[in-house]
Amino acid sequence: MAVRPAGTFKTTYAADMALLDTRFDQVGFALLLLALLLAPWWLGRYLFLLNAIGIFAIGAVGLSLLTGFGGQISLGHAAFMAVGAYTSWLLTQHGIPFLLALPLAGGTAFAFGAVVGLPSLRIKGLYLAIATLAFQFVLDYVIVHAWGAGGGNVVIGPSLFGYAVRTERQFYYLLLPLWLGAGIFAANLVRGRVGLALMAIRDRDYAAQVLGVPLLYYKTLAFALAAFYAGVAGSLFAHYNRVITNEHFTIGQSIDYIAMVVLGGLGSVWGPHLGAALVISLTQVLKILTPALVNLLPAFGRVATPLREVVFGALLIGLLIWEPGGLAMLCRKLKRYLDLWPFPY
Repeated sequence: MAVRPAGTFKTTYAADMALLDTRFDQVGFALLLLALLLAPWWLGRYLFLLNAIGIFAIGAVGLSLLTGFGGQISLGHAAFMAVGAYTSWLLTQHGIPFLLALPLAGGTAFAFGAVVGLPSLRIKGLYLAIATLAFQFVLDYVIVHAWGAGGGNVVIGPSLFGYAVRTERQFYYLLLPLWLGAGIFAANLVRGRVGLALMAIRDRDYAAQVLGVPLLYYKTLAFALAAFYAGVAGSLFAHYNRVITNEHFTIGQSIDYIAMVVLGGLGSVWGPHLGAALVISLTQVLKILTPALVNLLPAFGRVATPLREVVFGALLIGLLIWEPGGLAMLCRKLKRYLDLWPFPY
């Protein structure tokens, strides 16, 4: 829930319902939006990094709705991303325009998510995690036997009204409105009826049911919404990467998604974006540093392969001990400190 500073009073309904309700938030978001619009100029050849962050942030927003606000565990989020990617690939292979294939990919993942979410009424916790893990392996088996493992399937690049999107900059300006729209929709969703119902189920599902919250409907809806976000991210990934294989959507990718929402901050609308930025950036930095370390210390080559997993594991444990609220909570504490500075409280 939003934390408002003391002395901020709302005199109109519109001001009370505003998504950015303080001057600090409005100015900060305007500066962030300006920086994102001008990113191709200040990032240059590293714009690919922001494209990757945007794609995975959309998928992470979906998992945050399911896990952070709904309290449901999923170890198969990459499988929903695969559903969106392969659906979009098949549709565009048969002449369906990208603009139509994108929502259809999300819709197909939505349907798969609703089916996978049905067991959530009877099982939860580790048992639900195992059920979603089974979906991950079943889908991987289907992809391997239907379209083969390795080699990859070539995906047609996106196009808008006959205009082909070829460069990193063109794709970025295609991705940016979808990224912002996904974040704003989720931020509005969690403060409405659906978000309040999901949080009630997360905190105490039996009490929520006694108060009239239909568990089956909202638990299934949470899975379906998470799958929809993952499906859209999968479609964008397929048309951005131009090649998809089953190796792009493994259990390791699902664990990366969990790392994004936990490191970013569970139950925060900003958390999945911060977590995706951290995980994607750290992955790229380790890809650059690892060969340099191996050249400097040849004996280091034996442990260089799992270095990424070791760093992520250590980071996850350290952050959970230091600040369980993740990066979003750290940002909130920094803002509170600056508001009160130079006084401690």
